[in-house]
Amino acid sequence: MATTRIAVEIANITGESADADFIVSAQKFVVANVPNNLMRWASSQSGVMTSNGDADATLNVDTITSVKRNGYACKEISLDDLAWAADSGSLKKATLTHPVYAISDGKIQIQPEPASGQEGYYYFIDYLKVDDDSDLRNIVINYACFKEFAKLMMVDARQGDFSDSSTTMGTEHWIRTEEDSEMLMARIQTIQAQLGERTHFGQMSQQHYNLALAEIKSYIENNPKTLATAMAMQGAK
Repeated sequence: MATTRIAVEIANITGESADADFIVSAQKFVVANVPNNLMRWASSQSGVMTSNGDADATLNVDTITSVKRNGYACKEISLDDLAWAADSGSLKKATLTHPVYAISDGKIQIQPEPASGQEGYYYFIDYLKVDDDSDLRNIVINYACFKEFAKLMMVDARQGDFSDSSTTMGTEHWIRTEEDSEMLMARIQTIQAQLGERTHFGQMSQQHYNLALAEIKSYIENNPKTLATAMAMQGAK
């Protein structure tokens, strides 16, 4: 799950040390935009739950691929049906071999409730697996570069100082006080160069964001998502 080579490539492209938070954002961007069924290679198992109150019931619930109780697959139900699943007098009562689960307030709730020896657990898409060895590493690199260039674009020195401040020697101050036109033009040219750098970094930021989106699109389109899609593709040949 290392991202050392990813960080090196980001630094080579931007000329800046890679921001670890940007890399994490990029990994999560991949997971958020690629369908779960195409990311099963990046799944991990949660810790076991011996009750619905366990801490492991609250993690990664937005990227769940499956939930199990004592080895039996749990069927997802609505939160409204959760009470019926726990009601012994209900036809919707969950059983040991036909367990169910619902998401309540960001937590997994399994019925029958997990117990010692009959633990519950789930599988989720682990963004940390979109790493140096992943086929999707270029998306991580490009998305992180998008953020790096956006950060460079917003550096104060590239915003241009048009103020009337004598402290910061803004352009308006030079216009009002400087009698030497050559000095004034030199100041204006400096600001133009700074704004040019800002524009350049903005363009680079947009370019790398577009590349990340294009690679996401390509990955999805080149991986049949359902049997029907695969059959339709074969029929088209």
